[in-house]
Amino acid sequence: MQIRFARNFSVRSCSPQRVIVLTLMTLLSSCSFLGTHAGEWCNTHAWVQTDLESYVYQHFKHGQQARVGVIPFITQANLTDRYDGFRGFGSQLAFGVQQQLLKTEIFPIVQMLAQEDWPGRKQEFFSGNYGSLDFAKAAGLDFIVIGYVDWPSRLDKWEIHSKLIDVRTGATLWYGTSTVTTNRPDMIEVSSTLGLTDRRPDIINMTEIRNTAAECIVHDMTTWAVEIDNG
Repeated sequence: MQIRFARNFSVRSCSPQRVIVLTLMTLLSSCSFLGTHAGEWCNTHAWVQTDLESYVYQHFKHGQQARVGVIPFITQANLTDRYDGFRGFGSQLAFGVQQQLLKTEIFPIVQMLAQEDWPGRKQEFFSGNYGSLDFAKAAGLDFIVIGYVDWPSRLDKWEIHSKLIDVRTGATLWYGTSTVTTNRPDMIEVSSTLGLTDRRPDIINMTEIRNTAAECIVHDMTTWAVEIDNG
């Protein structure tokens, strides 16, 4: 009786229907785990910081409206987003920054500038930004936002430098380096190994990185007297 019972129990435990159900449950649990744990996060080192809301209020009174221009961020020429056609990552990131700045309502007018490149632009980001200021003055802007995206040495970490400059004085009101970290390549590699997806882990998820970077840059640029990571 004991031997027969063990055989019957073994057959019931390994029935095809039960195996299928358990497999589906495992796959669904894995998908749920990967979906809820994949993402991006960001921290910023502020080199120069200003209370922008007070600065704008002091310099623009009696109905004057501060006008801000955002120039496409400096990137490597072949850094493009496979999801967004032919527009470069620098232009997309600048557009995201523009949209985030409008949400703050500190600057009532924020516009994109179409000028993407000119001789010596990459070099001048860290020494003068004269070309950017000339374009901003010609456009009648009060402030200009510029940025520089370092070429990533790893798929999971990106460093982006950004500045906000007073066009009239040439003074830098904000200068920060934001580091965006993503665990999506690791999660995609796990899901590919499990057969849950056919996506390649070496393909960069630039849309998520761009959105996180734009939100992070503007938040830290416009938030005064908060703790900003200094590491």
